[in-house]
Amino acid sequence: MPVHEMEAPVREAAAAPASRAERRRQTRQLILDAARELFAERGYIETTIRAIAQRADVDPALVMQHFGTKSALFDEVAGIPETLDDALEGPPEELGERLLRHAMADVDRKEDRTMPVLRSMLTHPEAAHAVRCAIMNPETSPWTRVLVGPDAERRSVLIGTLVLGVLVARYMVHLPGVADAPAERLVDLLGPCLRPLVLGDAESAGATPGSALDALAEADAARRAATARVDECARAALAAGASYGDVGRLVGITRQAARKRWPQGGDAE
Repeated sequence: MPVHEMEAPVREAAAAPASRAERRRQTRQLILDAARELFAERGYIETTIRAIAQRADVDPALVMQHFGTKSALFDEVAGIPETLDDALEGPPEELGERLLRHAMADVDRKEDRTMPVLRSMLTHPEAAHAVRCAIMNPETSPWTRVLVGPDAERRSVLIGTLVLGVLVARYMVHLPGVADAPAERLVDLLGPCLRPLVLGDAESAGATPGSALDALAEADAARRAATARVDECARAALAAGASYGDVGRLVGITRQAARKRWPQGGDAE
C-alpha cells in the first residue's frame, strides 16, 4: 500500500472535529480567561457580560449559559490567598516584614486572581467581604492568632490595613516610589514601621518570652475548642438548609472557603 494511503487515516483522525464536551470546555475556558482580564482591568461594576463575551469572541448568551450571573463568574475567577501561615516562620519581631513580602509576592504570582478582588473591593460586596476575611479572619490572617498584649485584635487589623494600603498603592494607583521600587526595598523600609504593632507593649511591660508563649498556648487551646464548636454548628446549619454564603458571612469567611471547609454540609444555593 502506498505510504500516502497508509497515512490518510491518521490525518483524518487528527482532523476530526472536537466533541461537544470538548467544545464546551474550550468555550468555558475562553470566557474565564476574558473575565479574569477584564475584572482585573476594570473592576466588577465596569465589566459587563457583553464585554466579556466580546473579548472571548462568543455570544453573550453563552456566558450566561455557562455561569448564570456576572456575580457567579466573578466568584470563579477572583481569589485571594486562603492562608498566610508560612509567613509565621521566623523571628516574631520580623512578622511584619514577612507578611509584606508574602503579600507582594502573591500578587506578582497570581495577579489574574488577586487583582479582580482588589479592583472590585469598593464596588462589589463579595470582593469587599473577601478582603475583610483576608485581613481579619484568624484562619486566613495568621498574625491575629499570635499577637498578644493590649489591643491585639486592633493591632492585627492595622497590620492588615497597612499591607493592603501598600498593595493598592503599588498595583492599583501605581504611586511613584512604590510601584517602581523593588519589593525587597519596600520590605526593608516598612518592616520596622510594623514592628510596634507586632510587638505591642510586650517589651515596655517587661514581658518574657516564656510568659508570652504561655499566653499563646492558652489562647490556642481556646481557639481550638471554639473552632470545633463552630464546625459543629456550621454543619448543623448546612444540614438544615442554610447556604454556604450565609454560613460563610456569619463566621467571616468566603463562600468558597466555607464550601471547602465543610464539603459534606450540603448547599441550598
